[in-house]
Amino acid sequence: MRWLDRNEDDGQIIRELVPAGEGLRLFNVNYQIAIKTGSINGASSDSKVFVKMYGEKGDTCKMMLMVSENDLSNYYETARTDIFTVETFDIGTINRFLIGHTNEGLRAGWFLDSVVISVPVHGKQYMFPSHRWLCKDESDGKVEVEIYPSEILDIERMINYEVTVTTGNLRNGGTNANVYCQIYGEEGKTEVLALKNRSNNFERGTTEIFKVEAIDVGKVYKIRIGHDGSGIGDGWFLEMVNIKRLTMAMVQVEVKVEPKKDKKKDKKKKKKEEEVKVEYIEELQEVVETLAFPSNRWLARDEVDGEIVAELLAEGTEDLDINSYEIHVFTGSLWGAGTDANVYITIYGEVGDTGDRWLRKSNNLNKFEKNQVRFNTVE
Repeated sequence: MRWLDRNEDDGQIIRELVPAGEGLRLFNVNYQIAIKTGSINGASSDSKVFVKMYGEKGDTCKMMLMVSENDLSNYYETARTDIFTVETFDIGTINRFLIGHTNEGLRAGWFLDSVVISVPVHGKQYMFPSHRWLCKDESDGKVEVEIYPSEILDIERMINYEVTVTTGNLRNGGTNANVYCQIYGEEGKTEVLALKNRSNNFERGTTEIFKVEAIDVGKVYKIRIGHDGSGIGDGWFLEMVNIKRLTMAMVQVEVKVEPKKDKKKDKKKKKKEEEVKVEYIEELQEVVETLAFPSNRWLARDEVDGEIVAELLAEGTEDLDINSYEIHVFTGSLWGAGTDANVYITIYGEVGDTGDRWLRKSNNLNKFEKNQVRFNTVE
């Protein structure tokens, strides 16, 4: 389910479709394209830019670059870099790149300095020097050109996660705040991941799918999800989160075995059609792992416990328990030692950490005053 709309999602109005299946977007690849406009006089352009990538496994269609990641209003300005993300099928190692423009606008001519394509899922970065005009009135008059990588660098490798978020169908259950999550596994944790696109997210009674790239944390056991409390109507009723990722597992594969021919059989005798036998063998394959994280709770300052961040355990997880920690904070006796600011704490342990937790439940009404001891409870 994706928008085909210039004003929604990534702005694309053409998409490649593959047969239905589980976790389809996990098999797609994000290509981050950084385009640098030259610094010479008149280098900028008002025209629309398109690209096409060629790889060892195939090539993409021509794609218009509509929405920049760095959220700039005017694209392709002199001496500036515009960054776009294109999601498409895996074309493997990139061997050439087509870039051009539609030659529209008052200043259509463009001086393209260079292009850098980063592919985190492959752990590769491609450098494409250009240093040339794409202009009807300059150089060879071309407005599109094929360029080739001058260097391929290794970068940190990421994997795809598919995060599905269901907002409860309750009155005022949606939120306008910025939502984020963090995924914890046996091999570490991801960075804080923003869950957003250009659509109106987290409306009451909706289910939305986000594809994010992050380090492989191994077997996932918990997530932290919350929002920043910004905007009008920031309170949110989170019903469920599902996390999908690709993992390797032994899978039973059906193999057809042809029957052996009997050489002693009488050739003159009418042969009966022999049945083909079917055997099953185990084979290591990529499979989609799906984990459910039930929530069914408010993340709102004015509801229940007032928390806007929650830690959710994967359904069926029995090894981990939710604990309460009583934290005593001693404020010094120096002049001006107290604070009216919000105070946070993070506790680190063998199997992870608590994240930033706001110390707001206290035995004192006026918290963190000079020469005061305050205890807080954190779950």
